[in-house]
Amino acid sequence: MAARAYHNPDNCEILDMHRGPKLPDSHTLFPPEGCCQPPPGAKATVMLFYAKRAAKEEMKAKGIRISSILPREVRLLAEELLRERWEEFERLAQPVLLRIAKSNIKTNEKKRKASKSKASAVQMSGAK
Repeated sequence: MAARAYHNPDNCEILDMHRGPKLPDSHTLFPPEGCCQPPPGAKATVMLFYAKRAAKEEMKAKGIRISSILPREVRLLAEELLRERWEEFERLAQPVLLRIAKSNIKTNEKKRKASKSKASAVQMSGAK
């Protein structure tokens, strides 16, 4: 028995990532916002980045040299600050998350254009 040919167009399902959460007659689920969202952990990562920056500033204000403490201590203080001032760090992270979403849109458009031009080139070479 031969392996399934994944390059065969009859075996491929084209997915529309900009549709709602579920396509009719399909088991495939999509996020309600479509594909143009940052990766799942991006928000927490960016917020923790800003929390670490704030933790370092607090330590400097107390007169502690950042180079003399362990990174773990900075992270623990940052996590504590994150719990206390969640809204502030969420507000700081929004512009970065928007830039990530925009870059995802641009990347998807570039991939789509490249695949269209590649497909048209294959069709043109096959027509000759």
